[in-house]
Amino acid sequence: MPTWARRCYGFSAVLLSILLLAGCLCLALPNAVLAASDSLEIIGDGVKNPVTFTLDQLKQMEQHQYVYSSINTWPTKKWYVGEGVKLIDLLNKAKMTGEATLLKFTSADGYTVTITVKELFEDKRYRFPGFKSGSDSDGHLSGDPSGKVKVEPIIGLISVEGSNNPKYMNNLNSLLLMLGQRTVTEQTGNLFVKYLNKIEVLTTPPGKWDAPQANPASGIVPPGTMVALSNINSDDDKIHYTIDGSIPTIDSPIYNWIASRWWTARADVLGTINRPIGPINEDKVIKAITIGPGKLDSDVVTFEYRVADGSPGSAPLMIRLTIGAKAASVNDIPYILEAEPFINIEAGRTLVPIRFISEALGAEVGWDPQSRQVTITYVDKEIILTIGSTEVKVNGEKRTIDCAPVIPASGRTFVPLRFISETLEAEVVYDPNGGQIFITR
Repeated sequence: MPTWARRCYGFSAVLLSILLLAGCLCLALPNAVLAASDSLEIIGDGVKNPVTFTLDQLKQMEQHQYVYSSINTWPTKKWYVGEGVKLIDLLNKAKMTGEATLLKFTSADGYTVTITVKELFEDKRYRFPGFKSGSDSDGHLSGDPSGKVKVEPIIGLISVEGSNNPKYMNNLNSLLLMLGQRTVTEQTGNLFVKYLNKIEVLTTPPGKWDAPQANPASGIVPPGTMVALSNINSDDDKIHYTIDGSIPTIDSPIYNWIASRWWTARADVLGTINRPIGPINEDKVIKAITIGPGKLDSDVVTFEYRVADGSPGSAPLMIRLTIGAKAASVNDIPYILEAEPFINIEAGRTLVPIRFISEALGAEVGWDPQSRQVTITYVDKEIILTIGSTEVKVNGEKRTIDCAPVIPASGRTFVPLRFISETLEAEVVYDPNGGQIFITR
């Protein structure tokens, strides 16, 4: 190859390497850099003076600094520190009207959050210094509500997530909507809108959240019944409930701590955090309400359960399941399973969701994610199973089963039906024609 050709080839190779490196660097840039907003538009039929603020204009306004306690929908507890302009000051400059009902916040990357005017400015919001309990990832453990400090919603120009030390603040998430909690358990982390560039002030009447439903519904139930609550989304819309007859509020216990968006990722702990209420061994009244951002609270609903005999195992029990179907029943009370029973063809055994079958039989279920062991406790019996292992322990005595427990794609733990049922002193009958399973005790 001539010298001039070798030089051109070498130059081209270097140039190509530089271009590839530049492309990689662009791909590696954090989203904050790519999506950071440098202006904020306030529009909508709820303002008389639509306005756009530049970043420089925002910097010239009075700045306020707050520390916020926050829980996200995983749920994880986090501190935030932010410095910026009070949201109400910006809305006053846009001349928000008295007819305004909703604020829709939109980020530069398209993420949106809608919050009612009442939630933001009529309801008081706080920082809870003692909101952390356990580790940061224990967002389902209620913290200490004492010593709360009132905080205002701001549009943060600089901020830091995961720290209460202002020296770590930067502009990576700018502009950032930041707000406090109404109660020590409220999940607000999903409302912290990063790269905010538009606020729409609307006069549309807010919708209303759907009321919770219960499975099983009100009625006569067998001892040991577990009640599962649900609503349409089970995400930002939180179900709050009481079991003492009082009216539930935002301060009442939360049922669906883990948002539905995380159910697949958190399958190993879902059943122990979003845990059904029970076991019910005496007459019980459950009251529930749906509370969430951007809508009015749902109606309060009441579920009443009557147990004929409060001692576990004393009343006749009939459980009906069908292979490949989520529909089930306990003493003719319908249930909808989260995953359908199936047959392990190789072992010739029927596998069923462990939590449903155990709790329907009046037993309690525990899960250890480290050892991947399931513990079933019933009266004087303790059964320990390990996912993927045919070795089990019953009251400390080792036994071998011919079909190991598994966690399939549904994320629910499945166990061999006959072994569990008969160990819990129940009888199993299988109808191969209709694929139905009858468990009696």
